[in-house]
Amino acid sequence: MKVTETVRARTSPAVSESVKRKADSIACTYGAELFTLGWIAGMLSAFFGFGIPAAVCAVLFCIVLLFPKKRFFSLYLRIFTGILLGIAVWMRYDIAVKQPLLALDGSRQMLTGTVTDAEPLSGGRARYTLRTELAGSRVSMDWYADADIPVQRIGDAVTLDAELTRIRPDYRYHTAAYQAGRGRYLRIYDAELLDTVPDTGFSLRRTAADYRQRMTDSIRAALSPEDAGLFCAMLFGDKTLLSDEVRLGMNRSGTGHLAVVSGLHLVLFCAVLRRLLKKLGCPAKLLFLLQIPAILLFILLVDASVSVWRAAVMVLLADSAVLFGRHRDTLRALCLAAIFCTAFTPYTIGSVSFWLSFSAVLGIGVIAPYLTRNMRPGIGRDLLQFVCLSVTAFPASVLLCGESSLTAPVCNLVILPLGTAVLWLGFLFLLTGGTLRFLLPAAGMLCRFIRFVTQKAGALPFSHITVTAPAMRLMILLCAAALAIMLLCRAKPKTLAAAVVFAALLLSLQNLLLTALNRSTLQAAVLGGTKNTVLVISAENRTVVADLTDTPRNAQYAARYLRDAGITNVDVMLLMSSRSAAAYQAELTDVSCGAVLLRDGGNLRGDTAVFGTDAFTDADGTVTLRCGDAEIKADENGLCILWNGMRIQAAEVLPEDGTAASVQYGKNGCAVRLSTDPPQYITENNLLLRLTASGGGSLTRLMKTTQI
Repeated sequence: MKVTETVRARTSPAVSESVKRKADSIACTYGAELFTLGWIAGMLSAFFGFGIPAAVCAVLFCIVLLFPKKRFFSLYLRIFTGILLGIAVWMRYDIAVKQPLLALDGSRQMLTGTVTDAEPLSGGRARYTLRTELAGSRVSMDWYADADIPVQRIGDAVTLDAELTRIRPDYRYHTAAYQAGRGRYLRIYDAELLDTVPDTGFSLRRTAADYRQRMTDSIRAALSPEDAGLFCAMLFGDKTLLSDEVRLGMNRSGTGHLAVVSGLHLVLFCAVLRRLLKKLGCPAKLLFLLQIPAILLFILLVDASVSVWRAAVMVLLADSAVLFGRHRDTLRALCLAAIFCTAFTPYTIGSVSFWLSFSAVLGIGVIAPYLTRNMRPGIGRDLLQFVCLSVTAFPASVLLCGESSLTAPVCNLVILPLGTAVLWLGFLFLLTGGTLRFLLPAAGMLCRFIRFVTQKAGALPFSHITVTAPAMRLMILLCAAALAIMLLCRAKPKTLAAAVVFAALLLSLQNLLLTALNRSTLQAAVLGGTKNTVLVISAENRTVVADLTDTPRNAQYAARYLRDAGITNVDVMLLMSSRSAAAYQAELTDVSCGAVLLRDGGNLRGDTAVFGTDAFTDADGTVTLRCGDAEIKADENGLCILWNGMRIQAAEVLPEDGTAASVQYGKNGCAVRLSTDPPQYITENNLLLRLTASGGGSLTRLMKTTQI
């Protein structure tokens, strides 16, 4: 306030009046930001199928509460316009593109497309990405070609008689959601190749792919498989050689963004390019113009994600600001990039990559400078900036991925400079056509150190937090909204920091309360495919895994649930055979197990250990286990759980009565019945069954069966 009064006192009355008018109108100063707020709110309301009038009224009601004065009419107008246009853009895409594509599920179509990507698979098969026209829209889809199909190159045109298959959600993987975030809803598994027209001319995409493959081969020849895997993941986003242990360690240490080509990579690439061009005496305007084709080439080279496109828009906006006499504004550039990405590709609004990237840039580029503007440069300021980044990314990572790292600020403070050095070495290697091979050993040594640190940090007991309870997710969403409103009202840094601490304490208190309530609850996750079932039973902080159908694929379902639920220790695993034991050992690499019981131990060698524990089986084929106060009995007819006077029966045929809950599996299909009033009955797997000590219960789906 004192600064404002001083400025007004030193200016002329005309200028002072102009400044006052601008200060009185937030819409004049933050027009693009307000429009973006409404745009995203409108797109999300249409994307999730919320009641659109209710969503519009709720947003406007909150705004009126914040700014009740009439002079903010232009503010309301900008936000309301953004809401309506956001809704209109998504609904147009949904009606004109998405729904017609989904309607082609199961149909055979004659189509001609251009190969834009090729990846060899095992057994001589290959996956080709085709750019073609379907239902009046230009779309991309993957074609999984059989081994007898001739090898296709990028740029070739193929004509197929293909059966189109919808990408359906599978509880084990995030494939459907990930592909929907890229605008892909269909795949081709069955197709007859009718014609091929080889591309004999120059193809920029093929040239970039070939160049990337040559550089990848050079890296793999010079480094060990582990170091080369991380280096290629950081440089190209190619994670084929990256082990599950390294991926898990990087994710839980909050450094997983280094193994994905993101905006950081593009910013560093442009920094290297600018430095080289400045050394050659390139003028500023020519340097800016040369950046545009260089950025497009980089996007082709790394097969860029949404975050790279967002970063490309922001880099060009920021660099053009000085040339055209404007000031750099990170928030405005971020808002314009968000509108650009979602306007031309509306499906991006459902992309996890988009939201993680958006929240990360908001934290490190907008909030961190605001909170640290009065701090001196140093480690304390850098650490606070990474804390801002982690806090801003926390809601998106928890709500969309289910977990978030608690060690991210410290790990990024240590790892990010090393990762930046690796990328600098990699870009110098790329820009010189691979002639600077002497840089690779140094890059490999840094990658080795990064792997060591991230795996040790990710293995710490409290390295990450997993949130699955709907009440916790709702509270996180409300806290994020409250902090966003405080930022919008330009709260003081100390006030904002206090609010963050209060929100953390509130979430911790709620988590402790939910943990206490869960101690008097028995949970049984019913997992598996159409006819196969594995149960994950939890009671009083103890967990038992019981595989009922001896299918190795069940291990993938159990691994997904255990990771989503944040369970890292299983007390007992009840498996059918050594074949299942081998599958679980391969999938549950980050889970410790106390004991393994095998119903059929005849094929198990005496010196074989599973999960580091000697496997054994009961003599008469009947096994009795304890899980807290619950008693679990398994025999050849199925499995029975006795808890608090209630019985849960799992068998191939559901019993008629006498059970609190029943689980059916086998050739007749899977179904779960909960004997409440009224009873609940769902004929599918991947459900969570909850029973309380008072006799109540609930049955919920772990994953929606509809395509997002």
